[in-house]
Order: sequence, then C-alpha cells, then structure tokens
Amino acid sequence: MRCHTVNLDCYETWRREAMHQTRRIDTLTEERIDRIRWIAKQHYRVTDAWLMLEGEDLQWCRTDTGSASVAIPDALSLCHHTIRHDALLVIEDALMHPDYVEHPLVVGSPHLRFYAGVPVRDIEGFGIGTLCLIDTAPISASALNFEMLGVLANQVEDEIGLHLLTRRPPGLTPDDIDPLTGLPNRRLLQVLMKAELALARQCRGHLSICLINLDGFKSINDSHGNSAGDTVLRVIAERLRDAVRRKDLVAHLGGDEFVVILRDRLQPEACHRILDQIRIPIQISEHVHSLTASMGVTGYPEDEEDTDALLHHAYQAMYSAKEAGKNGYCRFDLGLHHSRRERLSIAREVWQALSLQQLELFYQPKIDYHHDTVAGFEGLLRWRLPSGEILTPGYFLPSIANTWLDIEVGKYVIDEALRALEEIMRLGLPYSISINVSPSSFRDSGFIDHLHRALANRDRELVGRLTLEILESISPQEDMEAIVVNIQACLQLGLQLSLDDFGTGQSSLSYLRTFPTQKIKIDRSFVIGMLDNPEDEAIVTAIIDLSKTFNRLVIGEGVENSAIEARLKSLGCDLGQGFYYSPALPFEEALQWADAYPS
Repeated sequence: MRCHTVNLDCYETWRREAMHQTRRIDTLTEERIDRIRWIAKQHYRVTDAWLMLEGEDLQWCRTDTGSASVAIPDALSLCHHTIRHDALLVIEDALMHPDYVEHPLVVGSPHLRFYAGVPVRDIEGFGIGTLCLIDTAPISASALNFEMLGVLANQVEDEIGLHLLTRRPPGLTPDDIDPLTGLPNRRLLQVLMKAELALARQCRGHLSICLINLDGFKSINDSHGNSAGDTVLRVIAERLRDAVRRKDLVAHLGGDEFVVILRDRLQPEACHRILDQIRIPIQISEHVHSLTASMGVTGYPEDEEDTDALLHHAYQAMYSAKEAGKNGYCRFDLGLHHSRRERLSIAREVWQALSLQQLELFYQPKIDYHHDTVAGFEGLLRWRLPSGEILTPGYFLPSIANTWLDIEVGKYVIDEALRALEEIMRLGLPYSISINVSPSSFRDSGFIDHLHRALANRDRELVGRLTLEILESISPQEDMEAIVVNIQACLQLGLQLSLDDFGTGQSSLSYLRTFPTQKIKIDRSFVIGMLDNPEDEAIVTAIIDLSKTFNRLVIGEGVENSAIEARLKSLGCDLGQGFYYSPALPFEEALQWADAYPS
C-alpha cells in the first residue's frame, strides 16, 4: 500500500495560485462575464451590475466602464462583508446606513446609494467575490426578487471555473475518488483534512467535522441486494452535496459512512439540513426506502487535534448519537473527553502504585472523651510517590470510584489495617482501627468472601477491634438490599460498623434503622462550624441525642481547637478526632504519638 502524503506548502501555493488566476478573468472571459452583468442590469433595472473580486490588498472590480483595482479596508468592504457572511447583502440606502455612509464609493464616484450582492465562489467553494447590483438612487428591497441574481452568480462561477478545472491539488490521482459516489474517498479525505487543518491554523479559521452513519442501511442491502444499496449511497451522496455549500467538503469513507467538512463554525441549522436531506424517502423501482442517520460532530479549533484524532472524536460522538436513539446528531464533548482521559491516566497510575506498594495507610488518633485516652485510629489511605510527595485520596480515589480498581484498593486497605492490628496486639496495646469502605465494595458480591479469607485464623479480639465505616450517602435505594445483606454478614463475622459523615445525606434517620451500626460519626462540616453557626450546633446536638436514644457511640470529626473539644464533651460526645490532636501519621509515628498522649 503506497504511503499517501500531502505537501502543505505546495497545497497552499496551489490554492493561492488558483485565486490569483481567478482574478485575471478580465483577460480571459471578460466578454462572457460582461454578458452576465448586462442581463443582471436589465433584469433589475439598476444603474450597473458589478463583479467584484477580493485580493490580498486590493479589490478588482468589473463594471460598465471597464476593470479597475480599488483599495478598500475590510471593515468598509461590501464585498468582504458578503463573502464573510456567505449570504445576500442588501443596502437599500447607503446614506442612511451607519456602516457605509462614509464608504469611498458612496461619498465619491459613482455615489452609490443602493447595493445588493451575492457571493461568488471558486471551484473549491471559497468565497472570492460578489456579483452585485448598484444604483445611484435608493431602492426598496421588498420590490425585488433576488433569485435571478443567485442564478447569474452561479453562471459567473462556472465561467471563472472553466480555466481552473485542470488545476488540482498536487499529489492526487484518480484513485482518490470513490467510484460509486464520485466523492473523495477516505484517503483523499485525510489529505484534504490535513491541508485544511493547516490552513485553518494559519488563518485562524474554523472547521466542523460531521461523521454520518446511515441507520438501517444494512437491512436494505440484505433485503434488496447490493444494487439497491449502491443506488441508495449514490442518492445520499448527491443529497449531501446539495445540503452543504460549495466551499464545504463531502467524502465517502466507505460502506454506509460519509463525512462532511464544513469550513465554518458548527451551526445546528447545518446539522438539521443534512439530516433532513437523508430522511427524504428514496424510491427504487417499486420500493420506497426510508433512512435516517446518526451523526457525530466535532470542530476545530475547539477540538485542537490532528486529523486522525478529529475523525476519532467524530466517531465517538456518532456512537453517542446511536446510543441516544439514532436519527439525530451529538457534538463531541471535549470537556468530558479530557475528564475521562485524565481519569483513565490516574487509574493506570493507581494500579501501578498498588502493584509497587506505593499505597499505605496513615493513622489519625481518636480520643476517648470519657477517659481522656487514645481509643484508636482511623486508617486513611495515602499514596507515597517515588519523589517522597504524599497524595491524599481526594486526588486519586474519584478517578477509580465504582470500578474494579476501587474494589481492589478496598481489599488492600482491609488487609493493611489487619496487619496493623496484629502489630498493635503483639505490642499489647489497646487500640482499635477504623477504615472507610467504598460503596463499590459494599455492593460487590465478592466482598464478604474476601473478608472471610482475610479474617480466617485471626484472633476474635483482633476482629472486634476493626471498624468498617459506611458512608451515609453510600448508595441509591435500588442497591440497598445487597448492602444490608453484606452489613449483616460483617456483623456475624464480629466486625464493628460505623455510619460515617452522618447528617450530610438525604436519609439519615432511616439509615439509623436500616443499618445496624454500633457507632455514628458526625460529619466534620457541622463540628467545625458549630461554635459560629447556631444551626450547625443544633444539628450536632440533635445527632448526639438521637445516637444516645439508639444506643450508638458518637464520634465528632473535625475537632480543630480546644473550644470545639469542650463543647463536644459538654454535649455528651463519646470520642473526638481532628487536627487539634494530630494529623494522620505513618504507623510507627502514630504509635509514638499515642504513647506520649496527653503530654
């Protein structure tokens, strides 16, 4: 297979040469152009009909008095305005128009008052000028039908294109055209996309890439044969050409897939126009076939990627349109894409960190308020990078939430906490350890099996010192049955359970009844704010009173100073945890801190 590349400098040179050649039409086709202008002038009964072509610095103008080049700034250029908006521009009275009252052709010869212009494009579909009606008196546009002006502009385009037909982008061959539809094939599309993307970058332009997949095309092929399918593809190709502007590109990737490249920002109207053309029934012999399409769209410069990535993103958006029910279009969500890519990257790093034993538990002490002693620790996951930097869970756990890796990390946390408890008991220390269990783990059918294996042959007292903390917002209602079953199994194994972050979810009271936990931890947001916010203090008071009613031990998390500690003690809170005592520490340091408490 031959390597197919494009020389971008050569391609741009070809484009510029073609445009320059176009502006020499006065020496090549002026007689035919003048005939078209005369028809326009007579049909609309105006002073003159002009052909204006844009240059890099000058505008070339063909009028009744001959040809001339004029220097007009883009901001004042009627021709430039018409090309830029790719639509009919009508000015009924230039002297009354704030943008053109000082136009050189208004204040000077020929003292223009009325203007109506339509774009003229080259064979590539690029706007290069305008065919316009000129009058020295104002004219009401409501009295005119400009359809004929558009027809005449098409004739001008044909005349301009005659001497450019032999000029084609360098490096292309007949093999680049799909023989069935006459459209550029995938190979040529790659060439043109690469070139157009390079030019868009240089000119700060916009491109919209629309990838179209026909819904239900396979059934036509299967039921009516390949001949019918080929006819459908030819009809769709023609309709797609009709649905877009001349300056846009249509290509056939193969099978039931097409690509449209719009040389502009994406407009919903353009998408609807394309899909509407495809929806028109197609009659082949006595059969009428109705098709729809799923279309994925992405755009440059918003999606600033190379051609392969842009097509891939358009494919992703097309599949989203399929999943959404077909017969429509979806735009590529760049933000979501970057978010997914970042999450996947972090997930790969977490898996590697788990394999390389870079994850570890740090331990934050919990203080028994009734005896002023260290009751135990909460094991908090940390990621120690090779550089020595320590990452907290907020950096990496959201990227693996509700995945198999989340469950694997949960198994590691359980095993690590049990190893720490073994060391604590070997040293003859009284401490317990609590760990957070993710919603994924509590929903996992293999969660209890792992606990059985992890707790096998371990001392019953050791098992009783391990507390599993359950987030109050753990799960939607539909998963509740499986979660409750696993909670009951944990209790049967002799484990302790705590309801974490209590007060932040939507079902706090019902969870007290549903989850048979021995402990409740008040969410730190209420504890930290209780001295300054009466509502937070009221919530803390209510949770403590409610916990006592249900015979649950209460832990206050977020103790930042002695005043918060004193208030929690006065309200009857059982244990406290927070930076007032200590941050989470590596295991050996945590034991040393506990040994020195309360010094």
